[in-house]
Amino acid sequence: MEFDPEILSILEKVKQGDADSSFDYAWGEGRKLYLKGRYFELHEVFEFQWKKEIGGRRLLLHGWIQLAISLNKAFVKPNIRGSKMQAEKSKEKFLKLFETGELSPIGKDQTDGIIYFLEKFLSLFESEESWDLERIKELSLPEMQENAKELFSSSVFPAS
Repeated sequence: MEFDPEILSILEKVKQGDADSSFDYAWGEGRKLYLKGRYFELHEVFEFQWKKEIGGRRLLLHGWIQLAISLNKAFVKPNIRGSKMQAEKSKEKFLKLFETGELSPIGKDQTDGIIYFLEKFLSLFESEESWDLERIKELSLPEMQENAKELFSSSVFPAS
């Protein structure tokens, strides 16, 4: 896969340093890509960060990676089976994230909203080979918190 210079620059910065030093940058850049509908690129940025993470932070990024790929397969490069499979895996990650006990009240609300979206999204797949794409397009995509640290209890991120 060949990326434009903007994405290559982001990936290089995310690769540098440990998870704590690159998390905010990766999240912010991934959020910008999400808001632009650049789901595959979001997936790549978060994957570089995800590899460094543990616990709830890892589950959060993994859930968003799989959600982004599902959205890419729904809206950019249609693939019914792939979109459904990634949405199901994303839902699993967000459910596990809920169980970690690491989320703040804001994080619980946001995660609950993502799970609700995924349930509605998945309900529009009629089979492995069929979906109601028009109704899928009408769904409001889940919001992505501007500051990911607000999603977690204070024990998840070291004091700055």
